[in-house]
Amino acid sequence: MPYSVHLDLQPLRQEDIPNPESPEFAEFLDAHFDAGEKLIESMEEWHKGHVKCEGEVQIMNLNSSQTRKSLGVKEYWCGRQSAHTPYSVRKHAPTHKSPAPHGTRLEAVRSFSRRFSRQGKPESNGHHPNGDGNGVGDEASSVNVSEVERQAAVMTSQPHGLYERFRRGLLEYHSENEREYIESCRETQCLQVFQPHVAEVWRLTYVTPPPTNPRTFVVLLLSRELKIEPLGERCFMNISLPFEHPECAAKTGEEKSRVRGKYVSVERVRELEDGEKVEWKMATSSDAGGNIPRFVTNSSLPNSISEDVPSFLKWMVSRFPEGTPAASTPSHAVEDEVVA
Repeated sequence: MPYSVHLDLQPLRQEDIPNPESPEFAEFLDAHFDAGEKLIESMEEWHKGHVKCEGEVQIMNLNSSQTRKSLGVKEYWCGRQSAHTPYSVRKHAPTHKSPAPHGTRLEAVRSFSRRFSRQGKPESNGHHPNGDGNGVGDEASSVNVSEVERQAAVMTSQPHGLYERFRRGLLEYHSENEREYIESCRETQCLQVFQPHVAEVWRLTYVTPPPTNPRTFVVLLLSRELKIEPLGERCFMNISLPFEHPECAAKTGEEKSRVRGKYVSVERVRELEDGEKVEWKMATSSDAGGNIPRFVTNSSLPNSISEDVPSFLKWMVSRFPEGTPAASTPSHAVEDEVVA
């Protein structure tokens, strides 16, 4: 039976997710990525707003009621589009290397969060989420491999090209990497793994300017490389959906002083021009929760999502230098393991 997918701010629950080992789970994934593709493709019809970040980022707004109806969405959606080449990303490279700070409050938060994140959470089948155990080669070229095997193959390849560097930063360890380049993102914790690096539940905590309290978002993160070949035509997608998880109830425990927000987002990265260019599109709808009115959240989205582009590019060119192989594990993971 086809799944009815709603890309909106209504949180999913445990009972909404099929057994990860069942054919229904594959249908669940397929239905959501199909809906994500449809939404991203519809951005060509969205209203084009300001161009930000020195002409690098085009802001778009979903204003058409007809497009909203066809997508089955009601909330305000804001999106961005940018295109990048090996030459254009070099301007974000640091002019000099500074030693990484130690003992800072941010590093302490990272260490604390890492200890209680993915390393301590079992998969649904009882295996540790960081172990691959798949014996997959460098490329998942077979259409018969499982979703987990395909992701494992993606993550064993070296980021030698521009697309691979985007993939290493945005597809692999997506939520953990966000702590590295989004300044306001202070904690990330994996609450549950349905399928490793494919479908996982994450708690994300962001600091906000005083006098507002920190915001926590709990999301089901779905990740897939939509097209793995040929070179020059590959693309991947991340979908984040609001989720209610029993281990992270609002206003209890460490969440007592935090405000529960919600967001839904779809992100696609694809190669263009035989791999010489990478297109990055993202669209989101958000509710910051608490006493912040929705119109305030909506008005801040264009600046917020546009600023993520140069922040990520600056981090990417430093973390994965051009022509240099790099490990897949997030950089702070090594530091945290030493501390632990």
